[in-house]
Amino acid sequence: MQFTMAHTIDLPVELKNSTVSVIVSDVETGEIILEHQSEQSATPASITKLITTATALELLGPDFRFTTLIAHDGTLVNGILKGNLYIIGSGDPTLGSTYFNEEKCLSNWAKNLQNMGITEIQGDIIADASLFDKEPLPVRWTWEDIGNYYAAGVYGLSVFDNTTHITLRSKNIGSKPEIIEVKPAYVDLKLENCVEVTSIKFDSTYLYGIPYDQHRVLRGAMPAHREKFVVKGDIPNPPLYLVQQLKRELTQRHITVKGSATDQITSIESRTTLFTHHSPKLSEICRVINFFSNNNYAEHLFKQLSLQRNPLATNKEAQEVILNFWRSKGIDTQPLLLNDGSGLSPMNTFSAKFLNAILSYMIRSSNSQTFIETIPRAGVEGTVKNFLKNPAISTYVRAKSGSMTGVQTYAGYIHKPDNIYSFCIIINHYNGSRMQLRKTIETWLLPILK
Repeated sequence: MQFTMAHTIDLPVELKNSTVSVIVSDVETGEIILEHQSEQSATPASITKLITTATALELLGPDFRFTTLIAHDGTLVNGILKGNLYIIGSGDPTLGSTYFNEEKCLSNWAKNLQNMGITEIQGDIIADASLFDKEPLPVRWTWEDIGNYYAAGVYGLSVFDNTTHITLRSKNIGSKPEIIEVKPAYVDLKLENCVEVTSIKFDSTYLYGIPYDQHRVLRGAMPAHREKFVVKGDIPNPPLYLVQQLKRELTQRHITVKGSATDQITSIESRTTLFTHHSPKLSEICRVINFFSNNNYAEHLFKQLSLQRNPLATNKEAQEVILNFWRSKGIDTQPLLLNDGSGLSPMNTFSAKFLNAILSYMIRSSNSQTFIETIPRAGVEGTVKNFLKNPAISTYVRAKSGSMTGVQTYAGYIHKPDNIYSFCIIINHYNGSRMQLRKTIETWLLPILK
């Protein structure tokens, strides 16, 4: 296919002082179709998830599943467990997740134990999240995000998307809203309500707090006269909450638990597995990450990658695993500065050329089709539902978007009948509206799509 367009682009006036890194290339020939400062590194936001999911599919395989073991360290005689019950995690972010309709996960575990004839547990119910370190948050995340659902911590045992739903009711402007409900049930939060009711029509309410501490501050503003207004935050200690809730589920099934629910491991006795819970396949998890830009899933997967070279999952080791893998594939990793797996850190940087090299590699991978199907169709679904919204061309494009204050990015594939192109567009510090910027980006891609 011949193009009359130049290989470079003219920036509109609103982007003259912006950082713009753009590349579109033919994945078969490597020919660059469109380019502007493609080696310039910039903040990528959520297109970082394409690196995390591509690496995971290559290293773990699309059929990989997280496993959670339900085990004990004692004896089981005549329905009485003389010992402790353990929930041993491997960093599965899908336990109890709404994305896979797993909300009854803990209830099902209690039912399994009941069906095994267990009527009494004489010890504790212990959360073993020790496969992951005790640093739930990447160090380069910003304070304004921490405590909100999209910046929930990462743990060896997570549950219910590590998310709380706090329902507020507001009256007149100038009043303070009332907290009327907190879900999931029994989550231990100490809420300080500093929200103001104003004339705004949108959500401007945020939570602030740190992992392992129940204190959360609600700040910001909310609209007046709302019967139900839901604000989402994190669960401060998911491993502990999981075993506390499991204990309640067991009690409801008339299984006596004489000990407590705890995240403190004191026993060194060997353990016997009662049953194993398996997550959905990695291919399905990656689809949720890229379709819905799910930070929580992405960060759990990122940390899981560190176990390729280290017995304890850490963010630092995850970074090294990703760098080493792509370096081994002949890709120059010098432009990559990676602080997390989701792109929430504003300190992440890489160039359009770097990510485009990974996208081109993945087309030739045995995981090519799986990876492509984790990326939503532009104009149709996911976070790119309103990008390139034209039925005549949207069928050609699969893309992941990324955005934060002053940042807009897109990356993915253009599938034409006779060619496949990979592309990456990273823009930082732009002027004007995000909607206008999106239209500008579309004008760059439209000649290729026609």
